[in-house]
Amino acid sequence: MDAIEQDLIDRISRGDQSAFGPLMDLHAGRIKRMISVRMDSRLRGRIDDSDIFQELQLDVIRRLPEYTEKRETSFFEWLRFLGRQKLAELSRRHVHTQSRDVRREERPGHHPDNDSSIALASFLVGEITSPSLQASRHEIRERLDAAIAGLEDSDREALLLRHAEQLSATEAATELGILPNAFRQRYFRALKRLKTVLLEQNLDWVSRDD
Repeated sequence: MDAIEQDLIDRISRGDQSAFGPLMDLHAGRIKRMISVRMDSRLRGRIDDSDIFQELQLDVIRRLPEYTEKRETSFFEWLRFLGRQKLAELSRRHVHTQSRDVRREERPGHHPDNDSSIALASFLVGEITSPSLQASRHEIRERLDAAIAGLEDSDREALLLRHAEQLSATEAATELGILPNAFRQRYFRALKRLKTVLLEQNLDWVSRDD
């Protein structure tokens, strides 16, 4: 936790509510990205990402005294945890209830587990730098989709955390409950498999190794 974040949390714990906005701003970008990546695609069109983030902020305000008292994790980890809880709550509310069953609207063959793979492919295509990208974006995306589908779930999640959510290796390891070195091994194993596909396209893609 850096000094600025620590100071803002200390101010909030002393009752200074004006520190809440700046505190949320420190992590808003990555939390909004997580919401976009992890959101059930069947909810899109019914709920905006910005609405979910606003609901999340209300949860944070309500539960902030609980965090400031214990501070057992970093604020970002705690905020991300609440964000995942909010997405699960909204999925139960809108997808798994009879009164607002969006399952009737979903496309044939849809499976919620595919959403993260689709999000990952989108982010990976965006990270590729090559003059040929514009002419072959659709083909590249299809090849990436196929390559990602062939990965083990743990490898796919490692790439999702690093590239789509842009977590550091340490943060991703914490999320998965493993040591940073174990996460890096998992990440580079998955990366090697995907790079084989990319090299066939003569594409340049820089991995994240921080």
